[in-house]
Order: sequence, then C-alpha cells, then structure tokens
Amino acid sequence: MSVGQVLENIPIAPLTTLGVGGTARFFMEAQTDRDVESAVAFAQQHALPLFPLGEGSNILVPDAGIKGVVLKMSLQDIRIEEDGDSVLLIAGTGVPWERVVSEAAARGVFGIENLAGIPGSMGGAAVQNIGAYGAEFADTFEYADSIDSITNAQRRVNRADASFAYRTSIFKKNRSLIITRVALRLAKQAIPNTAYADLESARAEGVPLTLPTDIVRAVRSIRARKFPRDVGEGTAGSFFKNPVLPQEKFYELAKHFPDMPAFPQKEGTVKISLAWLLDHVLSLKGFSIGRARLYEKQPIVIVASAGARAAEVDALATEVARKVFLATGIHIEREVETFGSYE
Repeated sequence: MSVGQVLENIPIAPLTTLGVGGTARFFMEAQTDRDVESAVAFAQQHALPLFPLGEGSNILVPDAGIKGVVLKMSLQDIRIEEDGDSVLLIAGTGVPWERVVSEAAARGVFGIENLAGIPGSMGGAAVQNIGAYGAEFADTFEYADSIDSITNAQRRVNRADASFAYRTSIFKKNRSLIITRVALRLAKQAIPNTAYADLESARAEGVPLTLPTDIVRAVRSIRARKFPRDVGEGTAGSFFKNPVLPQEKFYELAKHFPDMPAFPQKEGTVKISLAWLLDHVLSLKGFSIGRARLYEKQPIVIVASAGARAAEVDALATEVARKVFLATGIHIEREVETFGSYE
C-alpha cells in the first residue's frame, strides 16, 4: 500500500504477535510526522477514533474488529547524539525495540541492555513503560515528541511530565497523544545491573556480563527459554502484571506461601511473582480454554495456537484472574490491552 492511503476492512491479526482478532474499518500507515497529521485529519473528518499501532506486541484485537482508524506507526529514523558523559538515542516511534537495544549495545552505552528481547516498538515501550531484570524504560527516558489527535497540537513530553509508573505512563492514560519520536539518555560508563536472579545465575555459570553486548546476549538467551517459538503460535509476552501489594497484604499472604518471591518497592509496597503463584499455588501451567493456553514454561504468558480466537484468549485470562482471586484474594491486572477499547 502507499503511505497515506486509506484502506478499508484490513485484517489486523497478522500485524500482532498474538495473531488473533478481526479487521480494521479503516487502515493507514505513517512514515513521517506529516503522515500522522493526515491520519489525524481523516479521523477527525469522519468523527472516528484513531488507534496507533506499533509492532502489535501488547494488544488483543477483538474478533469483532476495530470500528475506527488503525494507524500503523512506521517512523523508522534513528540517530545518536553525543552529550558529555552520556548520549541521546533518538528514534522514531516505529523503530523495533530490539533494534534500539542493538544500536545502543553496539555503541557500548548502558541503560537499556536489561530490556533486550522484549517485542514491540520504541513508541510502545514508552506507552507501556516496559521493564525486566531490574530495569524500566523510565530509567533512561529523556523526552517524547507527540501530536495531539484532538487539538492537533505538537507537544514534547519531558521526564517530569511523563507520569511513569509500573507498566503505565501519560501516553497510556491520555490516548490522544500520538508519539512520533522518543529520546533516551544512555550512559557511556556504568556499573552493570546484574542483581536479578536469572542474571546472577548466568554469572555463576561463567557467562560474561561486563559490556552492554554481553548483557544483551545473556538476557535474550534467558528470555528465549521462557517464551514459545513454535511456528503458528502467537503470544503477547507477559499477559498479566505482577501484583503490587500493600505490606500488610503481602505479610498475610506470605504466612500461607513463605517461599513466594517478593520484591520490595520504593513506595513501601511489595511486588510478588504472579508466575510463581500460577505455578506453585494453582498448578496452571498448560491450563487452556479452546486454543488458548498458559505456556508450560512460563505461565504468565498466554499462547494462542493456530486458529485461536480473541474470545478464547479473553476467556482464559478472565478465568485465570478468577482462580487467582479465589486462592489469594488478589485482583490481578492485564498487561495486555484490548486494542480499540480505550477512549
């Protein structure tokens, strides 16, 4: 298709990592800021909601499809600017996150190496505030340029205004902000963050963890063991958030499950491992509804087999949440969003 062209009734499932769901009523692609502005104008003209789509890695597309305009964000520019003891890596919202990580590692700069192996785009990483192995996207965020789909105004969102928290940001709360470009501040010298258990185990096995390229290689290897790679199977990565509990709730739960992994947070809460609960408390590895199941090696991951429907994935996630609540009293939240459902 030509960039800027408006297409109708386009299947969205092939553009997502889960590989399920229906069609978009209208579909456009943007490779420049001007393309984004054109899509905004089209959506406004037809009084339709506009839904930016990156690599499709953290979304569940309903079987009924999207009654609006899906805008495939394909801004692929990337550059690195020197800035004293650090560098600014500035990339278009459509640059695959793995390419961003590889570019930084190749330059020998630190900050995002622990986030290797996470599917998605630069823009999606900002929206979701991705995190893994003791690091978060917010740790290196400098600013994001955006276009407001309601007012048409261009806005630069700095770190102080980004409202980053566990798997959320201002971009997730305010869906009218369409990210076009993101800047990360990365360090030329740093002490590698390898305290996370999986990385400590890798170090004990003799895996080098000194350079950013070392850590990227190790993290990708670790993640590859936890996520399915079979052809014809889709996944959105971790489908659920790890619960973050008040201390009193954690202490109450720990009485029943003393071996439960726990990670104290700065604000006094405690994050616990949902994967551990699903495995050791509920024995849900491999639990399935229709052609959707919890992955046998990592039950926080939902796998959609060939021919699966979004409704089966949704039903499985709902049933897992019900079982967790009955066993622990915890209301778990989805990390994966139902695409097209937000306002």
